[in-house]
Amino acid sequence: MGTGPSRAADTNLYATDHVLIRFKSGVRPQLSAVSYQETLDSLLAPLGLPAGASLTEPEVSKLLRQKQPAGQKLAAATGVDLGRFFYLNLPPGMSVQQCLDGLRNNPAVDYVEPDGIGTAGLVPNDPSFSLQWHHFNSTKPSASIHTPEAWDITQGSTNVLVAVLDTGLGADLAEFTNRVVPGYNFVSGNTNTSDDNGHGTAVAGVLCANANNGSFGAGVDWQCQLMPIKILDSTGSGTYSWFAQGIDYAVAHGCKVINLSAGGTSTNTSVSISILNAIASGVIFVTITHNDSAGTIRFPGRLNQCITVGATDQNDDRCGFSNYGPQIDLVAPGTNIYTAGIFGNLQNWWGTSFSAPMVSGVSAILAGLRPGIGQDEVNSLLCLGAEDLVGDANDTPGFDNYYGWGRLNAYNTVLLATTRIDSVQLTNGFPQLSWVSPSNASNKAPYYVEYATTLNGPWTTVTDSFSYQTNRTYWTDPAAGNNNARFYRVRIRSIPTPP
Repeated sequence: MGTGPSRAADTNLYATDHVLIRFKSGVRPQLSAVSYQETLDSLLAPLGLPAGASLTEPEVSKLLRQKQPAGQKLAAATGVDLGRFFYLNLPPGMSVQQCLDGLRNNPAVDYVEPDGIGTAGLVPNDPSFSLQWHHFNSTKPSASIHTPEAWDITQGSTNVLVAVLDTGLGADLAEFTNRVVPGYNFVSGNTNTSDDNGHGTAVAGVLCANANNGSFGAGVDWQCQLMPIKILDSTGSGTYSWFAQGIDYAVAHGCKVINLSAGGTSTNTSVSISILNAIASGVIFVTITHNDSAGTIRFPGRLNQCITVGATDQNDDRCGFSNYGPQIDLVAPGTNIYTAGIFGNLQNWWGTSFSAPMVSGVSAILAGLRPGIGQDEVNSLLCLGAEDLVGDANDTPGFDNYYGWGRLNAYNTVLLATTRIDSVQLTNGFPQLSWVSPSNASNKAPYYVEYATTLNGPWTTVTDSFSYQTNRTYWTDPAAGNNNARFYRVRIRSIPTPP
């Protein structure tokens, strides 16, 4: 396992005693012919490094190997996981940059990179502001995320497991009673996921604090299960290798949603691979733009595949600290967010770190409604449900770099996810379909209709002929007459890729 964070000489942050390396498949040794240590030694040999260099498997490889079926454990015990990165511990006197320069063209190496360090999106808390205005804002109701209306439809499902990759969790708090499943601490390499900072507990409280329990406030999702995975230390910092292992661990243990309210300045291949693998396996991955007041989104939020969230204030304007750029997807409240403290107290926090778990909470609710839903579908529902043109002059129609597709609206998104045709009438001999829809449907145009002459298709897609009222959408089939029997279904479109 790698060591903790340290500051490098340049403007980026990364560990200075090791790098991350993955080997090409063509040079991998035959596991059946060598022992565990011999495998590591044979991988190290082609690198040509001075004495003192060594390879170490990441902790997650060992943990996941233990999950293998009983018949495979003996063979695995003498092998290593060659599909994942390794820690390459540097020999005395060698810098990270010297190692990178020497290995980047090595034919045995798939990639080699620094173990960058990300930090939590921390901003000092302030207990004097109103409680949980993000659920209902009495000063400006339209600036909230409209969870009470969404809760009228659903409060989540116990079948959904959410991973919070952060500083840990105050699991003994009443806000998380009967909700927590065991996680892992990649900072210390053990199962103690206690929160020694407070950031992780606060994030989890926003996402899924218990409701109706006479304590604190309510999270967005009242029912989901929670897995704390500690990848940030007591200062709110953690290496990218901890990030990658935490993601892999969450996926291997059945988490449907991952919230990562952290990020760093440098890009990292190991984390990127873990995120892409997670998304490919059906996981919903949510992260932050970060809090530098900059027009550059931090990693991994700048990966287009992530659902990346910025922050708004109680006036529905983008928070000045909230990073922005073309990779942002949507925004959510991020100032004076009232949530759980690790000592059983209530705290107010600022930052995109607390915008992301609102989106993760809604994502968990969607997963409860539609268990097979994936990243792209969730992102489309979130962005099509989001409220556009709510903020300052930078909030332009459609997508923009400051607000993305708009500010999160939980009710609109849940309503879209539960869209069903509930009325069919004949108007002058032509079928008119209608269904309940969010009030922003006329601006977002989220629907298309498909029709077929048999239940087995083929289906024809129609994207026009819609009529919108405040809370209802109508579609009339202009081609079907009294003698044409057709089957219909309504679908939610995908959001286009921003220019």
